[in-house]
Amino acid sequence: MAGRILVVEDDRALRTVLVGALQSGGFEVEQAADGSTGVQALRAKTFDIVLLDIGLPFVDGWHVLSSLEGRRVPSVIMISARGDQADKVRALDMGADDYLAKPFGSDELLARIRAVLRRAQPPTQQPLVVRDLDVTVDLQSHSVLRGDQEVRLSATEYLLLAELARHQHEVMDYRTLLHRVWGPAYGDERHYLRVFIQRLRLKLEHDPAHPEVIQTVPGRGYRFGPAIKR
Repeated sequence: MAGRILVVEDDRALRTVLVGALQSGGFEVEQAADGSTGVQALRAKTFDIVLLDIGLPFVDGWHVLSSLEGRRVPSVIMISARGDQADKVRALDMGADDYLAKPFGSDELLARIRAVLRRAQPPTQQPLVVRDLDVTVDLQSHSVLRGDQEVRLSATEYLLLAELARHQHEVMDYRTLLHRVWGPAYGDERHYLRVFIQRLRLKLEHDPAHPEVIQTVPGRGYRFGPAIKR
């Protein structure tokens, strides 16, 4: 699975290790030593993934991430010496696809990279269109409509929505959703689901505070559409 990756990290020694590990994994890699250089690279070239440190000089990772809002962007994996839950949730809320707390090994990094790339790939299943209220999920064309307006989703947002839509009217439990969307290494990160479900509701629901399309089933998981009465 090939991909083009931008590494934005100010620690030269760590940046060298990251670049070497990614190149050994078969990826094409470019690097930036600060946030300003990273933003320039993102404006000038196309990448599949950005590995983005939070604690950058001049322009920090938060500002780099916020600069991507509203544009067609690569998947973003935030990295930080801090593993605070609040930082993880903030990163996901701002559009990041994953968060890695330092220190981490090359194997874990490559596994996360591959998982993000898999989520960005178009689906291969047979043509299928799923509808609930005014939301249409076309699993063949990888598109989502609200009414007659296309809704732009990130790769991870789409994969989560598609997984729910494929099992319309059924409850998808937390662990199954985490495994299928983020990968087998995930199972307890329910905050990932909370953040991404909320992002989907803001884009799809008429009243996100009272969702009808993506419903929460307390203690169990989430469901696309209402339960079928038997």
